Amino acid sequence: MHIHLDPVSGIAGDMFVAACLDLGLDVEELSQALTTLALDPWHLEVSRQRRGGLLGTHIVFHVPQEHHHRHLPDILAIITRSQLPEPVKNDASRIFTLLAEAEGRVHGIDAHHVHFHEVGAMDAILDICAAAFAVWRLHITEITCTPPAVGSGVVRAEHGLMPVPVPAVADLFQRHHVPIQAEADGNPVGELVTPTGAAILVHLMQRFGRFGPCRLSAIDRIGLGLGTREIPGRTNGLRILAQNDPCKQDPLSQDRVTVITTHIDDMNPEWYGLLWDHLFKAGALDVTITPITMKKGRPAVRLEVIATLETADSLARIILAQSTSLGVRLQPCDRLTIPRKDTIIPTPWGELRAKIAHGHAKPEYDDLVQLATRMNWSLPETAAHIARHLPHPDPSSPEVDTPS
Repeated sequence: MHIHLDPVSGIAGDMFVAACLDLGLDVEELSQALTTLALDPWHLEVSRQRRGGLLGTHIVFHVPQEHHHRHLPDILAIITRSQLPEPVKNDASRIFTLLAEAEGRVHGIDAHHVHFHEVGAMDAILDICAAAFAVWRLHITEITCTPPAVGSGVVRAEHGLMPVPVPAVADLFQRHHVPIQAEADGNPVGELVTPTGAAILVHLMQRFGRFGPCRLSAIDRIGLGLGTREIPGRTNGLRILAQNDPCKQDPLSQDRVTVITTHIDDMNPEWYGLLWDHLFKAGALDVTITPITMKKGRPAVRLEVIATLETADSLARIILAQSTSLGVRLQPCDRLTIPRKDTIIPTPWGELRAKIAHGHAKPEYDDLVQLATRMNWSLPETAAHIARHLPHPDPSSPEVDTPS
């Protein structure tokens, strides 16, 4: 299923779960899965309500009053020991880690020592685990999202009045390059994006898709998850538009990366090899160097690095530390990739690593070189020998393009 989030009134954990229930997620199945978490007794209330004249689903996790705070390791242990499916555990753990890291940065403490209400409360645990379960159970394979409205004004938190968006939300959106909607007028509407909602959104967009216009080719289902309060002039709800089985129309994977570029005209060419090694060891997805001509006719190079959103900052700092560049440009961008998987190919001369995309296998270059060296073959000769042992595409596979 491909879903498009429309957070014109923001996003919170309970709003996302409510919207998924409105899409068809079974409430009994969800409750049964969450009961495997080692928590005090709780109750999920689901109701049909109206906000701004629109009918949708509203949920409340009724939890007991707690007199202690949990730290991130405590929460991760609760998730790990549960009987939730492994993909759900992984997603929920990652969302909590993102949230704890953001809270830790804004308060100046280590993420493992964070014990704020936003991270440790039972309702946050239930919201996040329920959101991860919904993504898994509804077989969501792609997510796109309109830039969220974050609200305006101030909100009262545990530490007093805080500006909107609250610091943890602002940190998550800044660090992960989340575009936001500006408020149309100057009237403060309060908090629209909660830290829990922000962490869920950031994780989902990193895994499944990108921000921007709706990319559905059809709308098969609609879910509306309602917030608790009425907001004058808008419907306080998160709308999800869903398309069933969209992979038949678009088999490409989508994610968001950062492109780091700089122009260098005064660096010893022998130094690029070490810089190259540092960048790949630090997680660069790709590194290219292109000859260019700069001002006054100086020959130079354009260094371009493709990075994940998480590694972009550290890779930029490596460039500044290991080169003569005085500045770099970081540009978030969307990426479309052909789905691929790693495999091992048995041959008469040993096993080779390879990648398979669209049913075609491509051996790893390093493995080909090692085999060519060992057998005293040229690389073309090695490739010809290996070609007879590569798997052939299955014409019936949906990943294989067949001529029309």
